[in-house]
Amino acid sequence: MSAPRSRHQLSAGEGPGRLELAAASDVGPVRRENQDDWALEALPAVGGALLVLADGMGGHADGGIAARLAVTSIVDELRAAADPVEHLGAAITAANQSVLDYRQAHGGEMCGTTLVVGVVRADRAVVANIGDSRGYLLHQGRLVQLTEDHSVVAEQMRAGRLPDGPLARHPGRNVLTRALTGEPVAADIVDARLGPGDMLVMCSDGVWDVLSDERLAASLTQPGDLGGAAQGACDAAVAAGTTDNVTVVACRLSGGGR
Repeated sequence: MSAPRSRHQLSAGEGPGRLELAAASDVGPVRRENQDDWALEALPAVGGALLVLADGMGGHADGGIAARLAVTSIVDELRAAADPVEHLGAAITAANQSVLDYRQAHGGEMCGTTLVVGVVRADRAVVANIGDSRGYLLHQGRLVQLTEDHSVVAEQMRAGRLPDGPLARHPGRNVLTRALTGEPVAADIVDARLGPGDMLVMCSDGVWDVLSDERLAASLTQPGDLGGAAQGACDAAVAAGTTDNVTVVACRLSGGGR
């Protein structure tokens, strides 16, 4: 089980391309167990960093274990890879296999997790996702969503069958159409450029479900270090009434304003 509340910060590289890394996670006000899991890893061999976030599926047994297995597998596969971006697909396949191995060792009972992975090198960020944990670019105080949610509601909205806008009461808003369960699944992969002071931000649905983009951006741009910003976003989600676990993982390229 993850700690009820945790916070971590480190850096990667030096000089103008230095990366600040931070994460914060909270069990939230309702759940007894934090099924979110995450990792931050400096990649000195390539002058970059690795960010990983997984949100165990709370409706299935052992969701927290699936999240931990996925995160551990991704880190193990990518921390020493000569080219982490080229190896990203294979790492996700290995993570999916780790969940399948666990299921088969425990009677085949369903468990699963979302997954979002970011590899940052210099000013380039490559983000892969499965499920509805999100990746954002924070540029000059404005959030741009990089990933697409793999959920019933999100797919109906993209198809034009549901209007844009708050859908907090829609019965399909938390029903995933893709997850890491050991069954065949494809990740979406997107590429983004970071400018000085920009952030790559990842968060579980316990955060974005209750915070508007503007409120999340405001929480992340408060004065102070990046760890405090990540914790501030988690605290804002709790204050806004989330009923889920909350996790924020972030990377900031040095330089520029905050």
